[in-house]
Amino acid sequence: MRIAIVTDYYYPQLGGITEHVHGQATHLQARGHEVTVITGNLFRPPPVVDPGYRPEQHAPFEVLRVGQAVRLYGNASQTLHTVDFRMLHRLKKLFRDRRFDVIHTHAPYNPGMVMLAPIAAPDSAITVGTFHSVFAPGPLLDAFGWLLRASIKRLDGKVVVSEACIGSLTPYFPFEYTVIPNGIDERHFSPDADPLEHLADGKKTILFLGRFDPRNGLGTMIEAFRHVRREWGADVRLVVVGDGPLRSFYRSRVPAALERDVVWAGRVNWERPRYYTSADVHCTPCNRASFGMVLLEAMSCGRPVVASRISGFQLVMEHGKHGLMVSPADNASRFAEGLMYLLDRPAERARMGREGRKTAVSTYAWSRVAEQLEQHYLELMRG
Repeated sequence: MRIAIVTDYYYPQLGGITEHVHGQATHLQARGHEVTVITGNLFRPPPVVDPGYRPEQHAPFEVLRVGQAVRLYGNASQTLHTVDFRMLHRLKKLFRDRRFDVIHTHAPYNPGMVMLAPIAAPDSAITVGTFHSVFAPGPLLDAFGWLLRASIKRLDGKVVVSEACIGSLTPYFPFEYTVIPNGIDERHFSPDADPLEHLADGKKTILFLGRFDPRNGLGTMIEAFRHVRREWGADVRLVVVGDGPLRSFYRSRVPAALERDVVWAGRVNWERPRYYTSADVHCTPCNRASFGMVLLEAMSCGRPVVASRISGFQLVMEHGKHGLMVSPADNASRFAEGLMYLLDRPAERARMGREGRKTAVSTYAWSRVAEQLEQHYLELMRG
């Protein structure tokens, strides 16, 4: 099959959709399909602290860049929208000339290129959209949901990465959905990844990894660490991997007495597995997520997780098996209790890490997820 993957999110922009697109394209190509990723041009790519290896430069598939990616803010996080005043015409010509069998969009509710792709698609191609987000109801969706619905209705297949997405989608987009989860490159995100030398000094390490968006809970993480430090003293550190416009705000939340024990690692791309294997526990007090890629990455690297008990996370990990789940998501003292419980119990951490690795490999390895996508395409073609 000739497959086009249309997405606003791809390298050098980091994030869950970027990781999903790269894994999808890589493994569909490996299964014998001809894959092209169609994405936008980033005006100012976000800097990373490990620029030595760039996955997109080694991609076994074609990457085409059209239009300009514009950063906006919505759904409590930063969003990208690819725009061009001739976008509809350009997509129609591209789809017609390349004769794609499948046109697969990601985040099909995104105004811009992705929203126009189903409209530009020829009748000879099947169209699929993957929904990655859990939405909070709001005036924008109330006002413009009908406009997005006209585009989404044209999709032959509507995929969600977890059941958690469906509840927030159906009031605005009342369609039937197929669940096909995010995947993980279990060979890259592995317990065998070399730990970082500067973190191998015997201190216990708590890891937070994610964009500095309000919904990801970094403020709660910092407050929880303050509780842990009061009990544990200087034998524990917090490593924060990520970046964003709110960096200075979150750094100001760290008391002067704790500054030496909070490591701000910056935005990390390819070397994320080394941060996971350098940590004793991964913690994510996120308050809204459809799936939880950082959970899956930590589990695949054999590390236990302390996470908020939200629907998207509960579908990936099991309390007591892969880690501990905390409710509510903004309760720093409960997160601190969970962290200290695991820091005190190395055997429990090791058991949860093994269970997490087993689940990641058996359920979410990209080889399995790519097969599910391929079968979905074939079913739509037969239909």
